[in-house]
This record gives sequence, structure tokens and C-alpha cells, in this order.
Amino acid sequence: MNAAQPEKSAEYEAKNWINNQQDTHDKLAQGLTAYFSMSDAFQSIAARVHLIRKAQHRLDLQYYIWSDDFIGHLMLDELLKAADRGVKVRLLIDDQNGTQLDDTLITLSQHPNIDIKLYNPYKYRHFKVIDYIFRFNNINHRMHNKLIVADGSIAVTGGRNISSEYFDASESFQFTDMDILFYGTAVQHANDVFLNFWNYDLSYSVPQLLGTQASQSLDQLRLGYLKKHHQSQEHQSIDQKVNQEQQQLEKQLSHQQPAWAKAYFLADHPDKTKAKAQGEQLIYNQILKKMGQPQQEFDLVSAYFVPTQQGSDYLAKLAKSQVKVRLLTNTLVANDVALVHAFYQKYRKPLLQSGAKLYEFKPYIEREQRTWYEIMTGNIIPAKGKNTSSLHAKFFDVDDKVFIGSFNFDPRSVHLNTEVGLMVESNELQEKVSTQLDHYLPFVAYEVKLDDQGQLLWREQRKDGTVIEHHVEPESTRFQRFMMKTVSYLPIEWMM
Repeated sequence: MNAAQPEKSAEYEAKNWINNQQDTHDKLAQGLTAYFSMSDAFQSIAARVHLIRKAQHRLDLQYYIWSDDFIGHLMLDELLKAADRGVKVRLLIDDQNGTQLDDTLITLSQHPNIDIKLYNPYKYRHFKVIDYIFRFNNINHRMHNKLIVADGSIAVTGGRNISSEYFDASESFQFTDMDILFYGTAVQHANDVFLNFWNYDLSYSVPQLLGTQASQSLDQLRLGYLKKHHQSQEHQSIDQKVNQEQQQLEKQLSHQQPAWAKAYFLADHPDKTKAKAQGEQLIYNQILKKMGQPQQEFDLVSAYFVPTQQGSDYLAKLAKSQVKVRLLTNTLVANDVALVHAFYQKYRKPLLQSGAKLYEFKPYIEREQRTWYEIMTGNIIPAKGKNTSSLHAKFFDVDDKVFIGSFNFDPRSVHLNTEVGLMVESNELQEKVSTQLDHYLPFVAYEVKLDDQGQLLWREQRKDGTVIEHHVEPESTRFQRFMMKTVSYLPIEWMM
């Protein structure tokens, strides 16, 4: 039984984060929110570091995945430094994350300014198969949220987990993703959402769940981070690069006029984890209400795209009514969850027949420039100048509105996992997103079309202007295609 005591919200002034107090006061009086969208991976990690380093009162974070890797430890090091200077840190991680960080989390929990909880923990954490056999309905619902809030005033949400592959810092695999930084009216609800999850009876404190006996002390952990980040030339370079980027972001926040718009932080109620949420407690219903019916265009980017028959019919109806529908998801080989592809593939032909445009992300992206991680560390990402890549972004725009968050267009996001995101009413942001897709899609994705016989083909545009047509799923093997076809007959689409 969870013995944790519920905590109350805390209000903090935003003076530390904004320069023009009067202008900001006027914007807030109008119910507006300032925002910066971020598709660049390094800018996204620098934004999170900036929030941590500048926070004066409290840091609240909730994430689906927090890995035991370079980015994971960089963020934990920053949080520890913040706690050392008096900032209260609350960190909520879904227990799907695994056990690799357990000892580090126990150590960090010894700090008087750090509280860490695990969400919906497995009963048999080192033998999860037992939970899957006997407690499947309990553990099949996960907290997929990605959110950091500093001083109750400024936040970042989006699709990125705290792991190296989400920030172009993995030596084997990279995700392409999207985040958004925001402050103003919408942050108030983000605070409430975090607190709802933090106080929920499925959030267990690390001492309660894992105990208090760590193999190292806080001083030993500090020393380990110090050695790791400051005694090698590569980490000194990374620190310098992070410092430069977060200083640039601070300059933008302090001295440049940000974009302001009506915005809404949307989120599932934690009751969804118990299959008890309904109506306006569900983010899917909130999205439909706030986004409204598309009249002109609908761009959807979803890493895991399983529209179901209902969703496919909805998108097809839009396309047939002259709404410009453009969809981007992963190819079979690019999808890191291959099972998802098995249940997506059957909807391609009906969508294309309706007039929707469909694109699939390439499994390898040629990069003309080295990533920030390669430059800083000297470690070269393999595969002869190509990065093994996958689309992980989840965003869509409807006419003059844009949603950026953790929500995929699939049954799992609709019915099983909890999700969050920011919906912005902005022609400026919508045009930016649409223009970026116009520019990048020909180079990072295949356009899926129907040939004269009504069969699928994949058009690949090369940099020299030539176009290659593939008549089977690009880069895939016959066995992979056979398995996807076979799996698609299983009655498990509801959990994809």
C-alpha cells in the first residue's frame, strides 16, 4: 500500500524568467502563453539544462524513460547541483524504465531537497514476466508523460524521453523528435497535472519501494559526476557547448520578444492508468474539443500510427471533403516497435484512395554535418556517415492550431497510456510546422503512392533530383514482410 502523503501546489513568481515585466503582465492578463518550438535535439537538451540551472525554488519532472546513459546522467548531475543550492526537486519516472538506475535513485533520495517516485511499479521488478502473466491489466497502462517545470513558471514538453538517442547523442541510433518550451497561462495547468500524478496512489517514493541502503554516498556520487564531466577533454567540451546554447536560450527569453498565443496544456487524468478516466479526463477528447474540425489542412506526424478503422474513416472523410491531409510515420525498418507497423499497414491503401498524402520516415538519414555529440566527443556514429534513425515525434496541426506532445495516433495513446502536450492557437506556428514539413519530407521520407494497378509504391527523392521507385517496403526483407502480414491477423490491435 502506498503510504505517501499528498503534497500541495506551490506558487512562485516568474520574475526570474522574464525581462519585460509589464508586457508579460499584459499578456498574462489576456490569458496568453509564450512559446518556443524546438526540433533541434541539442537545443532541446540545452533548454532542459537551462531550466534546471536557473531554477530558484522548485523543479518538477515526470518522464516515461530515464536511461542509465550519457544524457540520463548529465540531467541527474544537473538536478543534484540544483538541489545542492537549495532547489526542491521532485522527479517522477514510470517504472517501465527498468532497474539500471535503482542504486543511483536511492542515493539521490538521501538528499533533503530531492524526492523521487516511481509510477505504477512492477511487483516483480527483476522478473517482469511474472507481472505480465498475472498482473497484465495493471502494468499494461503506463505514464507516457514528458514534462519539466521550473519554479512553477516555465516548462518543456514534447516527445523526448531522457535518453541519449533522443538528443543526437547515441553512437548507434537516433530519434527525430519535437519539443516546445512555454511559459505563461498554460503552465498553471501543467503544474496541476504534475501534482495530480505526484499525489496519485500509484506513485511510490523510492525509499518506500526500493529502500534506503545505497552502495554509494551522495559525496561519492558527486565525485563520480565530477570526474566524468570534468576530467576528460570531451566532457569539458560538452559542458562548454551546453553552456553556450543555454546562455543563448536565456538571451532569447530575456531580451527577444517571444511569440505569444492562446495555448492549452492538455493531459490525461491519472485515473486512466486504472481504466477509470472518462469524458474530459481523457486527452483524446480534450484534443478533439480544442482542435475542432479541420477545414483546410491537417498535418499529422506520429511515430506509432495505428489509426484503427474509426480513425482511418475519419481521415479519409476529411481528405474526400477537400481538406489537405498529410501523414508521416515510420517505415517498417525505421519503426523501433515493429509490431505497430503490422497493424498500421492495412490502412495505407484506403487512406491513399481517399486522397490523403502519406509519407514514411527513412531508416537511415544521411547527415552532411556531424552531430554535436560527434564534434564534442570525437566518437563517430557508425554506418558510413549514415545514422540509423527513427521518427519519434508526435505533433499535428489543424488549420491555425498546433499540438506538440507525447500523444501518438494509436489505440495505446487513446485508451491505455497517459499522455500530455501543448495545443497552441497560432497561424505563425502552424505555418512554421507546415513549411518545415514541406522542406524536409522529400529528404527524410518516402512518399507512399498507388501505381496504375492500385498497388503501393515508395518514391524516394535523391539529392541530385532523381526519383527511385520501390515496389516493396524499402530496406525490408521478405521474411520481415511475411511476419508483419502474419502478425496483422492477431486480435491485438487494441493494445498497439
